[in-house]
Parts: sequence; structure tokens; C-alpha cells
Amino acid sequence: MVVEEPRPDILHKPLERAPISLPVTVRDLVARVADGRIRVPNFQRPLRWRAEDVVKLFDSVLRGYPVGALLFWRHPFKAGEVKVGGAAVAVNATPDGWYIVDGQQRTTALAAALLELNHEEDKRWKVSYWPDTRSFASDADRAPIPGRSVPLSVLGDLRRLGRWFRDCTLSEVEQQDVERVQQRILDYSLPAYLMETEDPEPLRGVFARLNSSGVGMRAVEVFDALLGKDADVTETRPASLLDRLQSACDLDYFGLPPREEVLKALLAMSGHDPSKRLEKLGETAASTLVPEADVTTALRRTVAFLQAPHNAPEVPGAGIPTYAFLPYPVVFAILAKWFHFFPEPDFSTRQLLSRWVWRGVSTGVHQRAAVSEMRDQVASIKENDLQGSLNRLLRAVASETPVRWDLRPFSSRSATSRVELLTLLTFRPQDANGPVHWRSLLQAGERVAREVLHAQKQENLGENDRKLARTVANRVLLDSRSSGLDGEFRTWKWPKHRERIESHAMDETSFGFLLAKDHAAFLHYRAERIRTEVTAFLHARTGFDAPTYRPVEHYLDFDGGRP
Repeated sequence: MVVEEPRPDILHKPLERAPISLPVTVRDLVARVADGRIRVPNFQRPLRWRAEDVVKLFDSVLRGYPVGALLFWRHPFKAGEVKVGGAAVAVNATPDGWYIVDGQQRTTALAAALLELNHEEDKRWKVSYWPDTRSFASDADRAPIPGRSVPLSVLGDLRRLGRWFRDCTLSEVEQQDVERVQQRILDYSLPAYLMETEDPEPLRGVFARLNSSGVGMRAVEVFDALLGKDADVTETRPASLLDRLQSACDLDYFGLPPREEVLKALLAMSGHDPSKRLEKLGETAASTLVPEADVTTALRRTVAFLQAPHNAPEVPGAGIPTYAFLPYPVVFAILAKWFHFFPEPDFSTRQLLSRWVWRGVSTGVHQRAAVSEMRDQVASIKENDLQGSLNRLLRAVASETPVRWDLRPFSSRSATSRVELLTLLTFRPQDANGPVHWRSLLQAGERVAREVLHAQKQENLGENDRKLARTVANRVLLDSRSSGLDGEFRTWKWPKHRERIESHAMDETSFGFLLAKDHAAFLHYRAERIRTEVTAFLHARTGFDAPTYRPVEHYLDFDGGRP
């Protein structure tokens, strides 16, 4: 009988020797952070704690509750600058430094709150002790009272507290209570473990394993911890793998897809379930990821397809010029896998892929919540089986239910509003200076679709009319240089500015209602116009009643390579 050797788990390499156990007081922990003897390695996730988490931590310390163990890795440090909360601190080199492997949020909270630092606009670390209630409170929740509330930065040092007592208005009993609180905090002992290893790679697996509870790591943070950074975890690289892939997608002002969606695309084209976290995909997952160059190529082809007009004569696409207008992000990962396997589909295939995108929008198959549908569609794309893959995708969205469009409250993050935005874009909106530069607005973080009637002008409307005012019926694509948009429109004249007015889905009648300040009639008339336009927009792109032309191979029965 042959006994197989266990396969190596390349995500979780074993440690050479077990960590040593040692207690660390808060006083010693904070001093080590201040001196730069405790630092954060580059695989750590960003700080996610809020002010309420900091308050709860100090409350637990004061009550003597356990707050969990800390894990460090012994490593020499160079001189430089480290971040503590929202402050930058210059530190010296040390041969006996500790990298935080687990406990970054707790260590940072203790040091950032107890040290006397300038955190700029980061208010999470501003917490005070209130003797009147014998409790902690964030300064953002309860305004500090000089001489009455004790900043934690004062409690972090005996001399600072002594100076603070000189000008305080606390009674002797209250001062004794504050001294007791300071002693309990600074003498509080946390269990800690110190790892000593020459190979930094096992630290990634340890870090990912330990962060499966509490303020859980996001999928992209797990990826960066395990695989997304360079091998040298002690150095900071300008961009991780996901950052580089994300940047590769920004072609022709497409914008940056969220790193979570880029990771899903990478997993999908690598043959994995994009709805799962990397550490749950199995021990061989890392070795099967598609090379960065191939992923970059597939992502760029995906972006080019999404941006191409649906009726382009040679290379049609989905007609979605920017990621911000993509109704359902799930199609991004699915298309990435498609273009990884089939990089240059012909005209008819691209046309059917576009219909697949829009049929999934109109039927709701592409909704973010429909995880099982996403998983099934990703799995339906098989290498070397273009026709079968295409058929399976189309079957997943096969519904010929007539599209009936209803207006809902407008939100630039909702799928329905994004469809409406794309419909309005087909009118090629103009302002007084020419075409509206909506891409510039997106890049600057400005609103693209702004209200015609502002809130104060909606107050005199009936309840149903006010509801309608919250929909796209009251929105236009105009540059932020315009203000008081109904006032802006009243400076235009029909028919002198007819082309400009019609570029906002208005005709002479709706424009007349606006000029006459008959706001209810304007909203109802324009709402019906937009319902009709969106219905026609989806009808053209879903192509449910259009003839279906397949790739030529579909019509030929090949036998030995000959038709």
C-alpha cells in the first residue's frame, strides 16, 4: 500500500518553531509604539475601528475584562516615520522590533488614545474619562469640559496627569478615582506571543487565520495578506496586485472598479468560485491563479466590450461607458472570464453577449443578491467551448417578458437609476457651452444627475407629485457650473435653444410647463416621456424579438475539420 504524502498548503506555511508567551502591560505596549519598536507590516489591513470600538476597549480594560491576545514577530527596524492612528511619528532604528501580526486595531487604539499626538481630522482616538459617570466617551459624542473630563492622552503619562490636576476642578475624591483609572489602564496586562522566524511567508497564513472573527477581514484584505503583496512583507510597495489590476481597467475614462470586483474577476477566470474567500478555496488555489499579464489583458478587453456602443457596425458592445453606470457589477467578473477564454469573439457573439448583459438587467438575473445565479453563470463558461458557453449564458437570462418600466426614487447607486442615466445619455445632453462633460463630473466626485426642482420648490406639490419629484423625472445631466436648474432652463428659449432643450428629454410641451411654473404637470409629462424612452432603450438592447444570428460555426456540421 502506497501512502501519499500530504500536499503542501502553499497558503499556510508552517512556523519553524512555536511562539514564546509573554505578558505585556499597556504601559510597555504604548512605550514600544512611541519608540517605533512596535510597527505594522505591509500585509496588515487598514484600520477599521470606529470611536465606539475605542471606547468599548478602554471600558473593558477598566473593568478588567480580557480583550484577547496579541501576536508579534521579532524583526529589526530601520529609522523612519510610522503612522499611529492619524499621526505620523519619527522613530529610530532598533535591533529588537516587533511587527504586529494580530492585534493591530487594539494596539493602535491604546497607543493613539494614550499618547499625546496630533491626529489631524481623525477623531476616533479622541476619548475622555468622565468622573461624574465613571465612564469613557468619545469627544465627538460628548463635548469635553476643560478641568472636568480627562483626555486619555493625559491618563497615558503620570507627569501629564500631575500637570492636569493643577488646573482641574475635580474634588479630591474624583481625583483619587482618576488616579485609580490611570493605574488600572497602564498596569493592565495583555497576553502576547512573540514569533521568531527568518521566513516571513508563514506570517501571512497566521494573519488570515486569526482575523476570521471580530471586525472581519474583507475578501480583498485576505487576498492582500496571503498573495497580494510582494514576498518581503517588511517593505511597502506602491501598489498591490489588486491595485495594479484595478488601474489597468481605467481605459477611456471607464473608472476604477472596486477592488472586490477585480478580485472576483481574477478568481472567476482562474476557475474558482468568485463568491468565496481565497482562504476557503483550498490549498492549491494560489498556484492556479492566472498570471497578472493575462488577467490585465482580459480585464482590458472586458472594459472595451462594456464601453463599445451596442449598435457599433463592426465591434458592438454593451454601451456602458463608465463603471459608475454599470447596473449590476456581477457581469464584470463573468465577462472577464469570457474574454480570458475567448479574447476575440466575432460580431454575432459580441452582439449576443451584449443582449445577455441587458437581458440580465431587465429580468433581474444580474442582481447582486443573486449569488447562486452568478456562480452558475461563471461555471457555465467552459474553455474551448465558445458556442456552448454562449448558449448557457443566454439560457440563464431567457425571459421574453415585456419590459414595463416604473420610475423609482433616484439613487446613483441603484441599478434602475443607472439604466435611466444611460437612457438620458443617449440624448447627448448639452448645456449653454456645448456637450455636458459628465465624465469630468464623475472624476471630480460631483453629482452627474441633478434636480430640476429643488426641495423648497417641491413643498407646494401634492404627496404623489412629491414622490415623482424624487425620481428621474426631476433629474437632468447638467454640469455643476449650472445652479438652480429650473432657473437655468428658464434662460433658454424655444425654438432658439430647441436642440439643447431636447437633449434633456424635454419637448415644447414639457418645457412650456416648466416655464409656466406648473411643476406638477412638468413632472408628470416628463415622467411619461422617460418611461417610454427607457422602455425603448431596453427593448433595443435586450433584442428579445430581434433575429438571432449565431457564429458561422453554429450552422456548420464539422466532420474532420471540413463542413
